[in-house]
Amino acid sequence: MQIIDWILFRAAAHRLKQRRADFYYDMASALEDKVPLFTILRKYEARGRTRSRGDALLYRHMLREAMGGSLSQSLIGVVPTTELILIDAIQGSGDTGLARGLYFLSETVEKVDRMIATVRKAVVYPLILLVLFAGLMTGFSLFAVPVLADLLPPEKWPAIGRGLYAVSYVVSHYGILIALGVVALLVAFGVSLPRWQGPMRRRLDRLAPYSLYRDFSGAMLIVSISSLMRAGVSLRSALERATRFSSPWMRWHLREILSRLSSEQSTQFGQAFSTGVLNGALEDRVQDASERRDPIAAFVKIGVGSIDRIERSIQASASRLNSTLMAVAGLTLAGMMAGFFATAFEMQSGIQQIPTVQTR
Repeated sequence: MQIIDWILFRAAAHRLKQRRADFYYDMASALEDKVPLFTILRKYEARGRTRSRGDALLYRHMLREAMGGSLSQSLIGVVPTTELILIDAIQGSGDTGLARGLYFLSETVEKVDRMIATVRKAVVYPLILLVLFAGLMTGFSLFAVPVLADLLPPEKWPAIGRGLYAVSYVVSHYGILIALGVVALLVAFGVSLPRWQGPMRRRLDRLAPYSLYRDFSGAMLIVSISSLMRAGVSLRSALERATRFSSPWMRWHLREILSRLSSEQSTQFGQAFSTGVLNGALEDRVQDASERRDPIAAFVKIGVGSIDRIERSIQASASRLNSTLMAVAGLTLAGMMAGFFATAFEMQSGIQQIPTVQTR
């Protein structure tokens, strides 16, 4: 594939991923009307040839991959792996079962996309706030404080003004190193989210910002497992399927859950999920579901209804994080302004005393 065709292909795949809820719904509607999968994809490919070369390339690729009747095989690299797991599980039940599963998946994807947007908003806003605050401190340190230092030696500044001068000195002399350190810290944080394992990580998952990742990943795990169980897959098989497509951090929890399910001490599957992968409220719901008369049905209900609840939980956590950052930024800015004006008043008093001394 030429480089231009590859770019068009990836762009078309990205567009399909963005509107996959509608794609699943349209596919389910056609399958429900007894239209074969190959015929549906061939129609999409023909339509793509008249509209977009990228779409034509994408659906041509999907047609080749779906020759054996596997929708999941044709969507590899286009949709998230968690959805591929579910499609792979439900396509064995025939077109009718696949249609029902795709309707359910369409509804689930819409909710999941809303939750992802909530998480993205929760992460982006604090980062923007930190960047603006860093810019304000840099401008203050490089332009405002040096003017005061030229007019009045820093050793004659009031205590709060000397604190401001110390901050300005650190920013002006070590600002680049601090910025590089912050960037490195953010990169290390991003890398650690899906990879870091161990007792320390388990404790940090209870605190923001790690708790945001834990809440989102835990909710997605329950949604994926409940979707597979709804399709007739056993709990253990669903966990094993999820293990193959999960991050190292999630695999760490899944291995522990599977080990607990195999333990004789685990009389109910709810106890096996107490590894720290879920927040307290969701962990309690899973525990309660395992004690019901029909635990599988109860678990499926949790998965279907957990997205909206987790979205509200993430919004609340993000609100607390944003409020904390706003408070820190406000207090720091107030301290900087207080130091600036205290120093300016001290300098003004010194200037006013000069004529009096000259007169004497």
